[in-house]
Amino acid sequence: MSETSDALSGQDTPPSFADDLRRRSAAFRVCAGTQDRAAALFAGLAERGLPEMAEMRNRSERAARMLEQTASVIAAQAMAYDDMIAAGGPDDSRAYVEYEATTRRLIALMPADTLIG
Repeated sequence: MSETSDALSGQDTPPSFADDLRRRSAAFRVCAGTQDRAAALFAGLAERGLPEMAEMRNRSERAARMLEQTASVIAAQAMAYDDMIAAGGPDDSRAYVEYEATTRRLIALMPADTLIG
């Protein structure tokens, strides 16, 4: 049995695009939590006088914020997709135009931090 059919067994319908976005959002939140824990560890090392650990803490904190922001944007995209489907789907021109506009606004909210410097 293929991996896809294994994943779908016991389900009536395959996961939607919005479900995939929600899973990705959750994964970004898990990564943000990992960065928060790393920041705390780096802070402890910085308190003990290890060089560069304060900078590593700062970068981990920035990464955690960036990952949380990304998770929020992706979750909002999932809701926008659900709204579009509920309003008639991509074949409904008004629903699709609103979805497209929301997508553009959400893309503008994506973090731009390169974590360099």
